[in-house]
Amino acid sequence: MAYTVIRTDLLSGTKQPADLLSVRVYDAEGNMIDAENGVIVKIGALEDGEREVYKATLATANDPLYECAILAGVELMYDERKKSLDEYINEAGKAVRAYIPRTRNMWSITKEGFVNEEVPEVGGAVAIGEGGKLVAAESDGIGTCIAIEQAGKYVMYVIRNMNTEVAPASGGDGGNG
Repeated sequence: MAYTVIRTDLLSGTKQPADLLSVRVYDAEGNMIDAENGVIVKIGALEDGEREVYKATLATANDPLYECAILAGVELMYDERKKSLDEYINEAGKAVRAYIPRTRNMWSITKEGFVNEEVPEVGGAVAIGEGGKLVAAESDGIGTCIAIEQAGKYVMYVIRNMNTEVAPASGGDGGNG
């Protein structure tokens, strides 16, 4: 089975530490689960007794992007038989890197990061689908596929995030109170 390969092209967390988190991924029942790189996770509270590791669950289409992050664990495989990036999965219980998505950030994933491996065309919108994977969208989503590139043996779908920030409340004084 091939897993998603991610490339962190232009994600804020690569240079802005405040946009990089450590998470452990849980299912709805509170059990730690394996999770592929490139999935979108919803960030929850810090784990009990932790100051840096957050609880995360696989995101759904209803989760606002500003409450989510993009999973991108370091592909370090201890099994000598595994040699390719598409053989890597973040194992249950492991603390994993997660990037807070920011407007205009770019990142790339392989077809395995899309629900049923149904990929978008260049210019097509993408949204959060089942299991935190992306899905080609009819219109508004979390981003746009801006390119399809060959990177070694992998075909990468380059995603540029749309607006990820929360809109300011209207009618206020802009915080200048």
